[in-house]
Amino acid sequence: MKNLIFLLFLTTIFCSCSSDNEVSIQNSNSLDFTEVMSFQVDTLDMDITSDLSTNSLFITSSNDDIWPEKVLKYNLSTLTQSDFIHDDGTESRQIEIIGSFIYSFSYNHTVKYDLDLSNIVDLNHHSGLSYSKATKYNNDILILSGEKCYDCLEMPIKLFNSNNETFSELTVFPNGIRMHADGIVNNDILYMFGGTDNIANYNEINIYNIIDDVWTQEILPYQVYESFTSLYNNSILVAGNKESNNSNAFIGVYDITTNSYNELSTSLNLDNITIRGITILNDEVFVAYADLVSPLPNLITIKVIKASLL
Repeated sequence: MKNLIFLLFLTTIFCSCSSDNEVSIQNSNSLDFTEVMSFQVDTLDMDITSDLSTNSLFITSSNDDIWPEKVLKYNLSTLTQSDFIHDDGTESRQIEIIGSFIYSFSYNHTVKYDLDLSNIVDLNHHSGLSYSKATKYNNDILILSGEKCYDCLEMPIKLFNSNNETFSELTVFPNGIRMHADGIVNNDILYMFGGTDNIANYNEINIYNIIDDVWTQEILPYQVYESFTSLYNNSILVAGNKESNNSNAFIGVYDITTNSYNELSTSLNLDNITIRGITILNDEVFVAYADLVSPLPNLITIKVIKASLL
């Protein structure tokens, strides 16, 4: 009887200690993915986001030869796809949704269209940052981790005001430049993961307190060439590729409350794919990826898969 009480006591201690380290994603042990849809592109430059009001995924990609933007909408309720193409003479776009409008950003163009992929408007303003990432900040959008000019030694963080649809400079990143480093804003704090300066890839989590105008750092367990992020409760799902040839994929979670990062196990063979984007909708994480072969074919098949976070 004494042995039984002792075992129950140990079990209680173990359970209470373990719960302190749990992330806010309930299904944190493994992500079991199933395929949602697929499409073809001829470059790996793309971005994916989602919209709750239409229960849809939105994906932007660019054509390699004449650089038109192709925007794809996939309705998860009806399992139907629609798209449109417009010629804007640029590659490497980022999209974010504010209200009932989609904003699409590149180095030299900013365009706006509605959730039905119509009524496109060229806003005649641009961020001036190439290979950048975008993330929402309240009802505005931050343009970050991009290169202002060739061999520039500093990187501004731009703020796009959705009310007057103009850009301003929010701050300057204090440690040179970072390209391909995605970020998330939570409670007026920006978290940026990894990135490259074209010489080295970095294992940093660069954290910017927007109100106090202060930068700090945490450390990732490995260097990251490009990252993709999405916010879920008090956690940031971080996916991407560790190498500059878009290989060595990873999926992890950063707990904002504890400043801790853990890599997630998945049903994917991360050694043989390149991740191209991530978004969260209705307690499910959606990941866009391509099979990694060398050389890449002229038309690359992008697969979009999903896994439950509950």
